[in-house]
Amino acid sequence: MLNANPPLADDPRAFRFERPLLRAFVDIEAKHRETALVTMLLAGFSLAWFAFYVLSLGPLDVHPDLGEMSVWAQHFAFGYKHPPMSGWIFALWFSIFPREPWAAHLLAVTTVTLTLAITWRLLRDHLDVNRALLGLASLVLVPLYTFQASKFNANLVMMPFWAAALLYYLRARRTLRASDAMLAGACLALTFLGKYWAIYLVAAMLLASFVGTSAGAFWRSRAPYAMAIAALIVVAPHLVWLLTSRGSDTDSFLLALKAKDSFGTDFLRSLMFWIGSTADVIAPLVLFAALRPNRPALADTILPRDESRRLALVLLVVPLVLPGLANLAMPHRLTALWTFPNWALLPVVLFGSPLLGVPPLAAMRGLLIAALVTAGAVIAAPFIGVQNLHGKNQHRQHAQQLAGEIGKLANGPVQYLSGDADITQYLLFPLPSAQTLHGVPPSGARMALVCPARDTACQSRSDTLAQDGWTGGEWTDVTLSRSFLGVSGSTANYRVRILTRK
Repeated sequence: MLNANPPLADDPRAFRFERPLLRAFVDIEAKHRETALVTMLLAGFSLAWFAFYVLSLGPLDVHPDLGEMSVWAQHFAFGYKHPPMSGWIFALWFSIFPREPWAAHLLAVTTVTLTLAITWRLLRDHLDVNRALLGLASLVLVPLYTFQASKFNANLVMMPFWAAALLYYLRARRTLRASDAMLAGACLALTFLGKYWAIYLVAAMLLASFVGTSAGAFWRSRAPYAMAIAALIVVAPHLVWLLTSRGSDTDSFLLALKAKDSFGTDFLRSLMFWIGSTADVIAPLVLFAALRPNRPALADTILPRDESRRLALVLLVVPLVLPGLANLAMPHRLTALWTFPNWALLPVVLFGSPLLGVPPLAAMRGLLIAALVTAGAVIAAPFIGVQNLHGKNQHRQHAQQLAGEIGKLANGPVQYLSGDADITQYLLFPLPSAQTLHGVPPSGARMALVCPARDTACQSRSDTLAQDGWTGGEWTDVTLSRSFLGVSGSTANYRVRILTRK
């Protein structure tokens, strides 16, 4: 990829095998079929990464994060231990799809695909088609969009709403339309309802609203006030819940985030956050370097001349810098994995300078690299799956099977789980009416006690529950085994007891 922009399909820098692809690529652009191309690319992305998740995680049942959401989904609320969006989407999704791991994988890949579709509209608002396609390919090469996006959780749920908030905010800055501003405010609030991490996006938008020569016109228009009103309307029920009805789980979770370390340790945590965040996007940075930007292009990328790219830079950088600074002032747990939603504007920042040449060949090569990485992942997926079959976490391998055995022994649903917490955390997803034992259960409630067969201490603790207002049967030995693609894994032995509350 070179810093020139020949318009012809017979780019002399293309290898012989690339030339037919390049001619087809340029022909698609010339006929304005980019929507069809991107639709096909996103469909291929979703199918390929769904296949990767199903095959690589085939011997494993779902992550405990989804078990936690399963408990939230048992009743509607404006808040849970986390903000409520992930619980709401979980409840809606699994009212349509069965409680199976493949459906959980489909939810994850659908979330990322929707994010990329929204991001495409964001990129096309600011970039020509070649730059936007290269930008889309660069994001596919970010592990947060692929390898690390296999589980639906509070980080993943923010992604489409964050991208949509950026899309409509930047449109509102450009057009001053109240409708765009209201959509920006609503999407910003929905991001906040996904995870409080969105407070950094709120701060970035507030700062960006004072950047550029158009800031005065923005504040004199109805746009910022329409945005604020829409955001408050959407987030108000959760704020009322947070102030009046939140439970001890929320307080415990927030307290658990706090860190009590030396300043040196806190500084190192912030530094590792910034380094880790940069490492996540090394592939887009390599693609940028491959374009061989000259000094004026580099300077215009770091300090953009035009206002729209300055706004994009602020909206990208501020939510990445602020968490590390906040950690120095109020030390807390911090990891680069929380930056899942932060990267939608990275292609605008990297590839937006008019001094940087991005020819069709560069865009095509970016898409080819993304396709090859994706194909390699799908090819490797069965081998990863076999490794997972022989992994250390037997409980995650057998959760669906064990839940089925519990259903048979109970002859119906159970409402509570107790025993070994390492086991029961995986059972919450396949047992939709169950939750871990807490408080005083109502009369007639049924509970499954689950322990490893050799863990007599667990079974003894569970026996004491039988004396505390519970009646029921004896222990039942359950032996489970799992195979994957014709390969057998090790067996797991459990003891299960079903009790009923008097």
